[in-house]
Amino acid sequence: MNTGRKSGSTHTRRRVVAGLGLAAPAVLAACGQAAAPGTGSGEVSGAKTAAPVTFQYWDWAAVWQDLVGQLATGHKTRQPNATVQWEIAADYWTKLQVAIASDTAPDSWRMNGPNLPQWVNLGQMQDVSTYFAKDKDAAASLKTMAPVITEYTKRDGKQWTMPFGQALSGILVYNEDTVRAEGLTPPADLWAAGKWTWAALQEYAVKLTRRDGSRHGYFVNKVSEVGWLPFLYANGATVFDKDGKRAAINTAEAREAIEFQAELHARHQVSPTKQDLAQENAVNRFLNGRLAMLSQGSWEIKDLNLKAKGFKWDLVPFPVAPRTKRTGGTNQMASIAMAKSTKNKDAVWEWQKYVGSKEGQDTIARAEYFPARLDSAEQIYYDVKLGPAHRPLVRDVLKVVQPLPWLLNAGRNTGWDPVVSPLIDQMFEGQLGVKDGVQQMHDQLNATFAS
Repeated sequence: MNTGRKSGSTHTRRRVVAGLGLAAPAVLAACGQAAAPGTGSGEVSGAKTAAPVTFQYWDWAAVWQDLVGQLATGHKTRQPNATVQWEIAADYWTKLQVAIASDTAPDSWRMNGPNLPQWVNLGQMQDVSTYFAKDKDAAASLKTMAPVITEYTKRDGKQWTMPFGQALSGILVYNEDTVRAEGLTPPADLWAAGKWTWAALQEYAVKLTRRDGSRHGYFVNKVSEVGWLPFLYANGATVFDKDGKRAAINTAEAREAIEFQAELHARHQVSPTKQDLAQENAVNRFLNGRLAMLSQGSWEIKDLNLKAKGFKWDLVPFPVAPRTKRTGGTNQMASIAMAKSTKNKDAVWEWQKYVGSKEGQDTIARAEYFPARLDSAEQIYYDVKLGPAHRPLVRDVLKVVQPLPWLLNAGRNTGWDPVVSPLIDQMFEGQLGVKDGVQQMHDQLNATFAS
């Protein structure tokens, strides 16, 4: 029986309970020998579900539907009496929030980072701390994971979800053939020598740009997650305060980061224009040799490996900021939640546990989604055979990534983007001064979201 369901299923939608906002979408080696059950190794073990049970799991990413299916099949081998009825839900966050408010929520779903603090605050998920406390294998799995995701999914002293995987930004890809043809040292080599800086990126972007318009050196991306946020974080700035209650972007650190990118775009003109991009997007320009460098998320590397033919490409972390001498990046931090209303809590827990186990995480890593577990990343994800040559440098990105901006009480946790994006566009296009633009951004964010 095929238990997976793609988007398009019809569900009754009732009136959303007052006070619950509609969340917007966020910007997604060989295994070691299995240990004996019950050893606290993070392997899958524990009692099998006695009676047959079927429960619902929702996910948002159609591109990962094969991965979800593989996880459900793997779980079935461990829990033969449990069936995961999974669905890639269209209009995911709206549909999920409506379902929760109308008591028709799935038993489990994939949670993103920006919405997690608010959903915890509103009591929309089941606290799974007790399960972890009683299950030494699951607790051991948690200890093998990147601290940035385990610390984030544990709030107010409670563990709310099982980490699934990490979608990292702060990665720059480049056409190595083009770089070498211009007599330049590949950025990955500069990184190894401690010379990959904002100044070096500017120098390369200018030198790699042909003024006849046939090639641009670097794509100044106006999208927050893979574009300007990593620069902001690298320079020690942030969008909101640490409590997720007020804007904190009107700082010298933020202005410097935005000014650097605005200068690249408006003054040095190293990036395709809006008109250029209307004819051919940035990724296609890179694939066709008309763009030398652009930023990418970890989830996009697999696709580049499949499509980048006829030339050698590679990756490197974002350059280090002059103020901090650090690079920067974001982490979407996906995890698996349990519905507070589910009647199948024990069965859902076994699903969560499987996803966090070495077996589940290895499946995630083989699909080239960045896993939560460090051992799965080391043994599988960083394998240079997957490409490109400096793929393991993503390890350095993981060391510095920070959560995507989040708000504790706002109904739309990426609803801040419509406030910020028009101002970013004006600043990058040279139509608005950075000092005034950042001040407006700060004031408008507080007027809209401050609590």
